[in-house]
Amino acid sequence: YTALSGHAPFEARQRPELYRRIRGARYALPPQLSPRARALIAHMLDPDPAARPSLAAVLGHPFLTQ
Repeated sequence: YTALSGHAPFEARQRPELYRRIRGARYALPPQLSPRARALIAHMLDPDPAARPSLAAVLGHPFLTQ
């Protein structure tokens, strides 16, 4: 996310709000990101750690293999 947008996905002035955003996977996606980049980011930032992709899955994602 940071490499593509230039800032962290979760930002807030107060720590409790930051944690709420992380737990809820609440982040803004810059409009210039491609649909494949958006899909990969959403998958990687899933609030459920078990649902996040493995490194092999990330490396094989269409965003990185296109």
